[in-house]
Amino acid sequence: MKRIFILFFVLLPWGANAQSKPGRFWTEDQRKFLIAQLESSQRELVAEVEKLSEAQLHFRPDTAKWSVAQVVEHLAVQEEHLHWDLLYNQYTPEQPELARKAKRDDREFLAYATDAARGEAPWLALPLGRFRTKDELLAYFNRFRNQVIRYVSETPTDFRVHFIYRPKEAGIWHRVDLHQYTLGFVAHTQRHTNQVRKIKAEPGFPQQH
Repeated sequence: MKRIFILFFVLLPWGANAQSKPGRFWTEDQRKFLIAQLESSQRELVAEVEKLSEAQLHFRPDTAKWSVAQVVEHLAVQEEHLHWDLLYNQYTPEQPELARKAKRDDREFLAYATDAARGEAPWLALPLGRFRTKDELLAYFNRFRNQVIRYVSETPTDFRVHFIYRPKEAGIWHRVDLHQYTLGFVAHTQRHTNQVRKIKAEPGFPQQH
């Protein structure tokens, strides 16, 4: 996955001084911010897609570009990956010393939403026509996004002391804590929601009758 993730330009509290429990790095303010971004990016995507006709859903500007259906399928599959990554990586060893030394500005991860560089979807998240209807597409995305929101809301795991690793070529995504990793998926959703808006603005996009 060549840098496939996003961003809002908001200052985020970093460290144990913003409503955090003793010994914890992940603050309650950060948890609330993450939940709010997961919820708002979900609403924005659904609002752009839920009223589309079948013709609009499957319209492709050209053979090299995805349809809205393909974009949503890609997002849905990626959301399932996020769900399982968070569940599994809560059991990795805590690394508080690394959390102290390896701090990065969370805005770097949110910024992927508007990054002009083109990403490349990993083969396992390519749209394959897994779903027949718009309702099935949105239900699959919402199922896992809702699970992620519930997990983030309830987990006792400190998202700042568990890390996910990628090859060094991944740049800022080489080593990220679970909070930043999840912000990346928020940005990924926003990035592709913008892609949906661009598809809908194409000259040949079918009109509702």
